[in-house]
Amino acid sequence: MTLTPHDNAHSAHIPPLRAEILLAPETVLALAQEIARWIIGYLQKWLQENQAAQERALLTPEEVAQYFQVNRQWVYERTCRNEIPHLKVGKYLRFQKQEIDRWAGGMAVPEASKPPVMFPDLQIGSNRFRRKRITSRGRATAENPSPGSINPEGGR
Repeated sequence: MTLTPHDNAHSAHIPPLRAEILLAPETVLALAQEIARWIIGYLQKWLQENQAAQERALLTPEEVAQYFQVNRQWVYERTCRNEIPHLKVGKYLRFQKQEIDRWAGGMAVPEASKPPVMFPDLQIGSNRFRRKRITSRGRATAENPSPGSINPEGGR
């Protein structure tokens, strides 16, 4: 690494400075890990502060409409009916994002992917509820206990 002084009138007669640093691979790895820990800690703190600031942020009716992908009139109608949490800052409507998210969570529709169970014992593919098929050979009677079977006397 070569260090040079700032360019000025006196720098012409000052020789450049040189420094060499020899480090073991383990030391370089330890330094890199410490630098990475410091950077990660700094970024985590910054992200937490940024997220907290966003949660405290006030939204305009236009921003709420954009957030819900509806028109602005929808937002105004809900505020007139006091259905949506809002603030009045003088004559201006404002919305706290955290409150809007909480309110929107209450509008969730229950999961509709599974149909209601009307027959809990019914199993798809089960023979349990199938009707017995009556064949053209008739029903079993006392005289003919198994219709369709061959009678040894030559009849059916």
